Amino acid sequence: MSLEQRYKPFLSSRAEGRQMQPFWNNAVPAHVKQHPQPIDLGAGLPNEGLFPIESVHLNVVNHPFQHRNYNFRSSKLHQQEHGNHVNDDGIDKTHIAHNERELVAQKFQDGSMVDMWRYEPENPQCIPICSGFQYNDTRGLTQMLDFCHKFVEYTNPPAYDDWDITFANGSSDSLFKVFETLAEANVTVLVEEFTFSPTVHNITATGATAVPIRLQVTADSESQGIDVDYLTNLLENWSQSEFSHLSKPRLLYTIPTGQNPTGMTLSLRKRQQIYALAEIHNFIIVEDDPYGYLRFPPYDPKNPFFNPYESNDFTIDQYRNEMLAKSFISLDTSGRVIRCETFSKVFFPGLRFSFIVGNKYLISKILSFEEVSTRAASGVSQMMVNNVIQKWAPGFSSAQEAWLAWVVKVAGQYTHRRNVLFQALQASDAYKNGLFSMLPVTAGMFAALTINFDQFPHIENRSEALQELSYILLEEGVKVVLGTNMAVSKPFSAHRSHFLRITYAYAADDAQLQEAAKRLGQGIQRLHSVH
Repeated sequence: MSLEQRYKPFLSSRAEGRQMQPFWNNAVPAHVKQHPQPIDLGAGLPNEGLFPIESVHLNVVNHPFQHRNYNFRSSKLHQQEHGNHVNDDGIDKTHIAHNERELVAQKFQDGSMVDMWRYEPENPQCIPICSGFQYNDTRGLTQMLDFCHKFVEYTNPPAYDDWDITFANGSSDSLFKVFETLAEANVTVLVEEFTFSPTVHNITATGATAVPIRLQVTADSESQGIDVDYLTNLLENWSQSEFSHLSKPRLLYTIPTGQNPTGMTLSLRKRQQIYALAEIHNFIIVEDDPYGYLRFPPYDPKNPFFNPYESNDFTIDQYRNEMLAKSFISLDTSGRVIRCETFSKVFFPGLRFSFIVGNKYLISKILSFEEVSTRAASGVSQMMVNNVIQKWAPGFSSAQEAWLAWVVKVAGQYTHRRNVLFQALQASDAYKNGLFSMLPVTAGMFAALTINFDQFPHIENRSEALQELSYILLEEGVKVVLGTNMAVSKPFSAHRSHFLRITYAYAADDAQLQEAAKRLGQGIQRLHSVH
């Protein structure tokens, strides 16, 4: 059975209606002998000579937080070399500007500068401004497509050959396009009972229904995450379930690694079991994996600051083979996984640059949507990511290894931050008194801090108490997210919602993380003292 025959029934009615009708690429009859060097008076593209930028130079760092102080005013670097060159003090500004440029050149002699020029660079794997600033192919720029395709093969190769990728403008845009292509009014989508709320809104905006599936919120790394027994029973007995009025699920949406908001990671055994259920019950798995490359070992209270990435003996291959969780798509033999990746968490979020991996048929339908909506992802973002990676590549066996080397450095920073926050939280009186507990976190940016309401004997309404705690914490000076606010169905998850989502990603330094832990502990103690 072809991919089209197998997966066409999964398409929404809107997807079938998206047919790009290009006005610039009409078929040319075979008898027409086209000129070998035509002059294009049809394309709506500005000539690159009209671009106001000749070159872009990025000063990159080799390690996170490797910020530098160059001790000169940037305004001096941009003084013009024409007109009145003498300032009010009689000093020649041309001389100052020349000296400052010399100073810049000296400062960047360590090779930290990534240059992007208007025309073809020496390295054909780099993207020049004439391409990056121009309208480009909706699928993506060739160099960046080539890198991403090879990176998927390097880290999470699909278990079949007929797959493809396309770019999007960040993970939210990826997911919007996936659900717009696959979901509609008669479709049921399974989602983890706590999840990233905007995605649920994406689903319901199509007319589809999001049905929560129970999570095992537990410290056991083999058991945490989607409750497979619950899911199995739900699917096998759908017609007798509380959701029997809905069609059987067509899609399952999951954040399998460093789950948002709980921080949990699905074990390989559970991934295999869930994929097997997808084969049996014929649904597509939408794997949202923005945190999958930020992996670290479990927190050890006996050795709280253990960080394997600080060791010179730790290798990139170790990280790839031993630390990275196995993607659903690497288990996929029939093309029923759509994987969403992004550069936001390991480069920077403002890029708004992501990509989608899946079987060629479904990717072609998402690409058709892109053709009539956002079209190509930002060429500037593609150029920036690609050329920085190519700058690092010569020191490694491949550009893919060079990029993963940077990812390991970022993961090392997250490991340290997780350790600092957890150590400080466990040092608090509230923790020592058993007022809260923490789930182990081995990936991503978030952790779940569970309030142990059994230790609050005078509290009758736990949801109200959790809201009260959030106000107390604001008074103490720390912001958190309530677990109940990220529940797909508050009634369904009422007894499992008593946690706070916290992050170690944004605080400026160790001192801020430690102070935040202190304030959290004080706030929980306050709640206990008034109840």
